[in-house]
Amino acid sequence: MSLLHFSVTCLALLSVAPTAVTGQALSAPPHFYPFGPGVGDSTAPVNDDGSTGMIPIATPFPYFDQNHDSLYVNTNGLISFLREVDEFTPDAFPLSEDRRFVAAFWADVDTTDTAGRVYYRQETGDPILQRATNDVRRIFPLLSRFTASWVFIATWHNVTYFGGSDTTSLNTFQIVLITNGRHSFTIFNYGNISWTTGEASGGTLGLGGTPAQVGFNAGDGERYFSVPGSRTDSIADVETTTNVGLRGRWMFRIDDVSVEDPGSNGKS
Repeated sequence: MSLLHFSVTCLALLSVAPTAVTGQALSAPPHFYPFGPGVGDSTAPVNDDGSTGMIPIATPFPYFDQNHDSLYVNTNGLISFLREVDEFTPDAFPLSEDRRFVAAFWADVDTTDTAGRVYYRQETGDPILQRATNDVRRIFPLLSRFTASWVFIATWHNVTYFGGSDTTSLNTFQIVLITNGRHSFTIFNYGNISWTTGEASGGTLGLGGTPAQVGFNAGDGERYFSVPGSRTDSIADVETTTNVGLRGRWMFRIDDVSVEDPGSNGKS
């Protein structure tokens, strides 16, 4: 494939996974939420620098003090709210130009000619809602009455970098969005993280260059939160670190004007 990147955008239909799905989830670490076609996931279009297109969501999702009724699952490791994000080299936060997104691992993912895929679904029933409710209450005890009404799960499974292949380094990670319509939270789950950088971002064999960015950007050029190690080689260690006491999991509250990190003494 040429180093000339392009965006492939396909309109995705609303996909609300029924709670009665009894298929087999794909294999992943136990802290991951179940994912894969066997549990009702849709599969994002195979592409380089593309997205699912706009996905209407069943419940307004508060993010940086604004409600959103749609989102995009972008191949390059992030969920955005105002438009798709096709940039493959992560820029330093804060960013404007309506780039309002949640980034679990913003880097140059390429699913063309490989077996790695991006999966996603919405959930509005148990047992996923109960699991999300328990996760929030455990980490944010002041919200002991919180009850999740909607969950969105996006999973990047065994994906490689631009210039890689199924025989090179593969990454698996997941974004879980949770809300009750008023409060909202993000979980980042990490399995194997073997690469940080695509070849068009200066990487060699998946490393070096401009490594992945992890965090949150409001899209106003001012507000943001970066997970430590972002855009450095050490972001590869995100699979072994945590802010909630569970290896490979990071969790944040994101409905307010700033992001709340339960692993710190306040908001950032």
